[in-house]
Amino acid sequence: MRVNFFRTVFRAPRFKLFAAIVISLCAILFLTAFITDRSEGEIYSKRVNIAVRAIGHDLLLRAGDSTSVIPPVIEKAKGVFLLKFENEFVFHPDILVPIVQQFLAKTGLSRYTVTVYKCHNPAIVYGFEINPPHNSIKSCQGRSQPKACYNIEIAFADFPDPTVLNSQIALMISGIISVLAVVLISTSLQSKKSMPSAEQNVSIQNESNPVLTIGRFEFDTTHQRLRIGEEAISLTDKECRILTLLNRNIGRLTLRDELIQEVWTDDGVITGRSLDMFISKLRKKLSADPDLRITNIHGKGYKLEIVDNAGAA
Repeated sequence: MRVNFFRTVFRAPRFKLFAAIVISLCAILFLTAFITDRSEGEIYSKRVNIAVRAIGHDLLLRAGDSTSVIPPVIEKAKGVFLLKFENEFVFHPDILVPIVQQFLAKTGLSRYTVTVYKCHNPAIVYGFEINPPHNSIKSCQGRSQPKACYNIEIAFADFPDPTVLNSQIALMISGIISVLAVVLISTSLQSKKSMPSAEQNVSIQNESNPVLTIGRFEFDTTHQRLRIGEEAISLTDKECRILTLLNRNIGRLTLRDELIQEVWTDDGVITGRSLDMFISKLRKKLSADPDLRITNIHGKGYKLEIVDNAGAA
């Protein structure tokens, strides 16, 4: 019973429309968040790159070198930038520290570690840390470093986290989600147009022909009753809906799920034997016409049939 209930809920047009809206919002939020994060990370990378090159330029000018080419800054990892130099030079920590602070203050990042080491020797020859407000470390000021080939590495502790996915993957995922949402919305709208609810079906039939002929019965959909000869048989609301659907497909199979969805769509949970119980009641009420019967197609649904018993005999 629970399986049928969940299957009915998931097939309902309103559920499909709701799911499509949720998926669309998720796709929009996912793509927006990714683009925002990616743009922010790229902006910080470019800003730091420019600032680090400016540090190298100013440092060489103070060392008396105005002709050396400063190679492109290398971003070794998230928030870690490496500045190399073409020629040897002498630098003074008392000059390096304020230059670095001056240019990096313009990047919007305030926590970083600067290490200087010789080109072919990984040992650190000088370094300092800026970690406001009270945890900065500045060492060995007042001592000039000898002329040599140096590399300067700057690692930021407050650099924005990069996005996990690249732009192509993010766009692909967002595109797939958006297409799925469009399909669900289209299916939902088509279902609403092509599959009116049981109440709408009854209403349409009532307007066009409120009294139908089923075998020897007159089926009065307006007053929910069957009439055969002088006998009038009252029907409950659900019995009337079920008979309407079976009569609409007379001679053909009407699926159990279709009956449950259209008759119990507004009732929430139904018991496992509810449909079978109402079918049993309908059979009894239709028994006055021996040529009219409701056949059970095991595991699939029911079929309303008119059988000519006299011809068969």
